[in-house]
Amino acid sequence: MTNKRAFIPPELAHELVKNIRLLALSGKKNFRQYLYDPLVYAGWERDKAHLAASTGKLMDKIQEDSADPAYQHAIALHCKRLISQGLTEGFSALGDSCIFFLDKMQEEPNLAASNEATEFVLAVEKPLKEFAKITSDTNEKKFEESVQNLSVDEMKSAFDPVRLDGTRKKVYLETELHTLYQQVLVATKSNNLAKCKKLLSRYIITYNESENYNKSEVETLLIALDKRENGFRQNLWDSLAIEIYYSVTRGIMEGNAKKAILGIRKYAYIFEGDPNAKFYYEIDALERKLYGIIQAKDLMKDLRKGT
Repeated sequence: MTNKRAFIPPELAHELVKNIRLLALSGKKNFRQYLYDPLVYAGWERDKAHLAASTGKLMDKIQEDSADPAYQHAIALHCKRLISQGLTEGFSALGDSCIFFLDKMQEEPNLAASNEATEFVLAVEKPLKEFAKITSDTNEKKFEESVQNLSVDEMKSAFDPVRLDGTRKKVYLETELHTLYQQVLVATKSNNLAKCKKLLSRYIITYNESENYNKSEVETLLIALDKRENGFRQNLWDSLAIEIYYSVTRGIMEGNAKKAILGIRKYAYIFEGDPNAKFYYEIDALERKLYGIIQAKDLMKDLRKGT
């Protein structure tokens, strides 16, 4: 049985968000079994007579109250009421409410240490991880079948490096990259570390293979941010791994082998075979299946020509 935590780490909240999103793709039966039922069993369902505002209105109110220090003490309780309302409204509202609560935990350390947050995670962590494990095992076979059915041209396309056709696209990319990096710097200066982590994560995942990617500056930023918040760097790398693994898993579930292959290659590029990286063994298993198929079909020469 999962023990109740004293504090919900940001990377755990992030991982649970991704699992809920994958759960929503898998159908109503799984959603009920791995999210709805565990919350009802844990006593998060309330008497309908005590519920008034919709989940949408409750989220707006919580967001508004979050900006006012006078209401900070009540945010956790309001989030619990939000989940209760979601249980009544339906699966879509419940999923949105749970994701909202988990996102708020990542932004506000006090909320992540509240009784409501730790009780919520106690109720959903084990079933959601059970779902993730079952999905991972099933997806290995799905991925293998999906890759087997790719044509040679489709496989080449999945292995093509990013190419910029024409000056216009190159200028657009450079402008977008610069704008995003400036947003990272602004978040750093304002000490908004939660926002900074999100922006840095997006910057690294999107542009790490670009010739204009500023690797040395990213490293300088990470050193400085790690001094401000112990564990920031590790939290960021965990977040990157979760984000990429979610993209790979979603690609497999949607039958989009190319998207899954791109994610696997992105993961390999960023983490460089580090066995300590989150989801290393899951990605490694998929990568082995991918290259096993490539070798069996004798496609390696063709793929090398493309890159």
